[in-house]
Amino acid sequence: MKKKVISMVLSGMMIMSLAACGETAADTTAPAAEETPKAETQTAETTATETTATETADASAAAYDPATAGDVTVGFGWWGNQVRDEVTKAACDHFTELYPNVTFNLNSQAWNDYWAQMTSFSSSDTLPDLMQQDYAYFEQWVEAGDLLDLTPYVESGALDLSKIPESIVDTGKSASDGHIYAICAGMNAPALSYNKTLTDELGITVPDNMTWDQFAEISKQIYDAKGIGVVWHNFNSENPIAYFARGKGHNALFEADGVTVTEEEMTEFYTRLQNAVAEGWLFDTDKFASVDTATIPQSPLVYGSDPSVRSWCSFNFSNQYMAFCDAAKADGIELGITTWPEDNGAQANYLKPSQFFSITTDTQNPDLAVAILNYLINDVDANTLLRAERGVPANSEVAAAIADTVSQTDYTYPIIVSYLDMVSKNSTSIFPPLPGYAGTVNTDVIEGITSRALSKNPSDTPADLAKAFVEGANKVAADY
Repeated sequence: MKKKVISMVLSGMMIMSLAACGETAADTTAPAAEETPKAETQTAETTATETTATETADASAAAYDPATAGDVTVGFGWWGNQVRDEVTKAACDHFTELYPNVTFNLNSQAWNDYWAQMTSFSSSDTLPDLMQQDYAYFEQWVEAGDLLDLTPYVESGALDLSKIPESIVDTGKSASDGHIYAICAGMNAPALSYNKTLTDELGITVPDNMTWDQFAEISKQIYDAKGIGVVWHNFNSENPIAYFARGKGHNALFEADGVTVTEEEMTEFYTRLQNAVAEGWLFDTDKFASVDTATIPQSPLVYGSDPSVRSWCSFNFSNQYMAFCDAAKADGIELGITTWPEDNGAQANYLKPSQFFSITTDTQNPDLAVAILNYLINDVDANTLLRAERGVPANSEVAAAIADTVSQTDYTYPIIVSYLDMVSKNSTSIFPPLPGYAGTVNTDVIEGITSRALSKNPSDTPADLAKAFVEGANKVAADY
């Protein structure tokens, strides 16, 4: 019997990670291809073959031939957007062309809906064979016994990670045992997508690695000229606070026994927000509730005829830039991309896995699931179809091999590659996976305090909010 932790339910249903992370938030809601996630796979003995059916797959990964699995349906779940849904289906359809006996039950959901549904499936041992995972939360799923240990498959060569940097492989290792439970689906970084058409019109240059004061000054200029403001991240996301904490010299926001930031530091953080609301350019709590921040086509960055419901920028991650650009075309808007504002940007910024692919312990044929995972990571044709929508492929040879083809259909690919190169030279190492209690901090602490901080008529001082955050987060950690 798998261990089911109640914190997963609490964190999984409401955390915004515009991943995101997740950050980690969902872009659009796409209907599931079918409601039933349970893989209808059949157990089969591992069979050695000379090669896989696709020539682009690495020969060392030919430990199992999917053609020997019989007629099977493989469950695959992810959160995402319309573009992600389309490219993922295309890659799965290609696998079915190679192996007609293997079909897929594809299940795409919006971010919140995804975690709520997967948590429900976990409770009934009906998780899909493969599921998308988030860097911040996969540790909880390991604790619950829901994710398959992939280490033996890596050691045997059935899952080939030889072309992925060791530092990236390590991000999928559990702190509990050092084993691999998640494989990076693509690389990304925190990114501020912004309305370049608007900034060009106003003669404003948006610099990389801008400070908070620079960001505030640009935002005030735009608000005064056009009445267009800024939507601040998401109410229950740890990401902006973690970024701020890293800028203050802390590698991570969360440690095993609580948060790293001090009340004095968090007072500065909440002072920024209250000042911005008072100046008018940052959406207050009531105004925030009047816009849709969960779906990219309705994002205030690209949607809304009234300037009062528009935002000149959006805090997200680089792998979402393509979807935002697609949505912006409807209004003839060109978008730019830069780093989140922070006073010590090079210290705050980081490269991260945009998402992971994991195999669940509910799969009936782990060898087949591993073969599919190997295809998604290492097959050039698969990644050409996936279009780097989840981020630049972690396999460096695949990333290079698809560049020309993907760039023909997606002009944002070389932009993202260039952006990640810039970030790699202006960043520090990513923080460890979040501890299990972090999800509860998001929903039970951060959400309410952010709402209070962005109130149009605040009754709390920044010091009050800072004290509530630090004490609240540390209590959750102590009680976990």
